[in-house]
Amino acid sequence: IDWLGFTLSLPIFMQDDEPEMLRWLIGQLFKVFGLPKVTIEPTKSGWNGYDYRVNIGEKAQHGLIAFGGKNQRGTFHTELNATACAHVADWNTIRQWGESNGAKITRVDLAHDDIEAKIVSIATARAWYEAGEFTTSGRPPDAHLIDDLGSGKGKTLYIGNRANGKLLRVYEKGRELGDPSSPWVRVELELHNKNRVLPWDVLTSPATYLAGAYPCLGYLSTKQDKIRTISKAVEITLESMQRYLR
Repeated sequence: IDWLGFTLSLPIFMQDDEPEMLRWLIGQLFKVFGLPKVTIEPTKSGWNGYDYRVNIGEKAQHGLIAFGGKNQRGTFHTELNATACAHVADWNTIRQWGESNGAKITRVDLAHDDIEAKIVSIATARAWYEAGEFTTSGRPPDAHLIDDLGSGKGKTLYIGNRANGKLLRVYEKGRELGDPSSPWVRVELELHNKNRVLPWDVLTSPATYLAGAYPCLGYLSTKQDKIRTISKAVEITLESMQRYLR
């Protein structure tokens, strides 16, 4: 797990006390998630429609918390980056915490490292794409390559589109970190909750969801889970049923 974003609704007993909720949430990040007790820095701006934002660590080293705003309905949003996720010792505990508190995952990144590039490389991923191995719904996803032109800084192949809620990156991680001769390749899937529900068990079974994302990644796990999109027709039908029931 290389990134986790989630939204949490204010409990009944805290609905009129945002400062108390913020203190509680920060305490949970330290106690349950295992984040180091870094400074919490208020900022002068909001974030993605929220009125207020605080950084977790200096210059948002570990992520951020956003809250406030009439349209946000009393919710608190947390973004934990790769640095923060590296401190989590037990993702099952986080899963139980999220489910018991009614939190909703809005973004999760699943990463697999091929340190020696024995199976995955940029060339291999390009061949998979050309063979249609990234096609899941009849049409091949968007793709583009960032080429380092031999500089040794590392190439990155992007599959999909963040705007659609599903983006895969295959990139030369070792070279990105500064070793121009490193074979280390990372496969990283970024999922958002746009037209899809991200289940909390993605945190405890990341390999099965990464393997189920595209046909060519099936080798990562004999068991494969898919996060399916919610079609607009289903959304409209559900809304009309709710109106009828009211």
